[in-house]
Amino acid sequence: MAWGISPRKTAVIPLNNYNTDHYLTLLYHAFNSLGWHISYFDRDGIIGYTNISWQSYSEEISVRIIDDHAHVKSECVGYQMLFTDYEKNEKNLELLYNEITYIEFHLQHTLQTDTDELIASIPENQFVSFSNPPLGYKGKLKRFLSVFTPKPGYSVTPILVLANIAVFIISYVMMLARVVAMLSVARERSETAPPINMEDIYLSFGFSNRAQVLNGDIWRLITSTFLHFSLLHIAGNMIALIYIGSLIESKLGRWNFLLLYLLTGLCASITSVVWHTSKIMAGASGAIFGLFGVLLALLSTNFYERNARRALLISTAIFVAFCIIPIGKHVDHAAHLGGVVSGYILGLLAYYGLQTQQRNFVAVAASAVAIVYTAACLMLAPAYQIKEYKEINRQTEKISSALIKDFYQTDSLNRDERLLLLKNSALLKMDTLHTLARKLSGLTLPKKQKEIAAIRSKIAMMECEVYKLVYQEFLEDDKLKYRTRIYNTTQKINDLRYKWGQIDDYTEDE
Repeated sequence: MAWGISPRKTAVIPLNNYNTDHYLTLLYHAFNSLGWHISYFDRDGIIGYTNISWQSYSEEISVRIIDDHAHVKSECVGYQMLFTDYEKNEKNLELLYNEITYIEFHLQHTLQTDTDELIASIPENQFVSFSNPPLGYKGKLKRFLSVFTPKPGYSVTPILVLANIAVFIISYVMMLARVVAMLSVARERSETAPPINMEDIYLSFGFSNRAQVLNGDIWRLITSTFLHFSLLHIAGNMIALIYIGSLIESKLGRWNFLLLYLLTGLCASITSVVWHTSKIMAGASGAIFGLFGVLLALLSTNFYERNARRALLISTAIFVAFCIIPIGKHVDHAAHLGGVVSGYILGLLAYYGLQTQQRNFVAVAASAVAIVYTAACLMLAPAYQIKEYKEINRQTEKISSALIKDFYQTDSLNRDERLLLLKNSALLKMDTLHTLARKLSGLTLPKKQKEIAAIRSKIAMMECEVYKLVYQEFLEDDKLKYRTRIYNTTQKINDLRYKWGQIDDYTEDE
């Protein structure tokens, strides 16, 4: 089996007694006999694609004649699971060799005539060539270090990969240093080590978050695309970036490629911000899926040769569809979808600019679309007060617990001492609880949290009402006067708590 980001099988075969044109004729007939779709045929070689099946969504078969040798290659077109070809490429080469032998036997008496007719029918201008192959730079990625080495037609992709890796290493070293410093300070002060709040640490290093972005930190939409949560996270993204970059960078041009990477990353980030309420977001996957969206756009036009387009479209569509299926709790599907859709739109603009050879059109039009979309999201998306919501909830719970203690856990005090405690402490706490309840109901929150906040606000206000009645009951030393109102209000609180629990049951965490 062949392995790699783009698994392939290669061989170099001497032509021996055949001249170049005779061997090309055998190849041409062999490809047609096997049902392979020929995209390119000229006196320097042939390029074709195998049929689509459940076992294979096409391999590219190419034979290039160099110095009386046939350089044969079978390469997987699409993104392969586990980076293996499952022996598909080796099987293709065996089929080709066997078919050449078969064709050679049947054409032995008419080979020269067939060769003359075939060579004469070759068109002067063809859609593709070996200098501009359908799969871009992908076929040249032969060794591990080659994916990190900038070359003509593949210069921006390795720089982006190395930049992401460098940022990942530096950020995690600095995060680790910060955590160690926090623990050291606690040890020096002989204190218990404080809980490490990774969300705050992530945000301090440029990760994205709805509240931060909508409150002005727009720069996080770009910085977060160069940050990752784990080694597995960045490894998966960089493999996908190498794959898609090797396919389309040479087709778009390095500056268009870089611009589309950044703009689709921006659109993916703002889509994620709008979709999520409080999640910490980061990763290059939004921009990478943006590039896949660009490729899908180009494949929906005549930018690629027909047979190459068919093979690439099926393999790309399968990969994208599989990856944007909303499965996996910690996968940012909103960013993936935002990247694909924005990439498709910007890809159509890029196609128009490339076809009309308007050098500035791609940059101006794509930038305008991305900026307008981002600005619209920033203006229309409400900035949810999730952090304030959590803090108010924490305070209300703390005050409620303190009030329970003041009213019901003071049996050791006499009447005057209890009245003094309730007057000087409990009443102030009730006023604070009432104020917090009003703040809670006025927060800007997502629909489910807004419903819960309204319920919690009512519960807090009713608790204040119950405590005031209990205080009056104790002050007047009359345990019957307010008992019915206390019971009815308590029943309403219980009903609200039940309703709160029903909403929680149907609220999914991000």
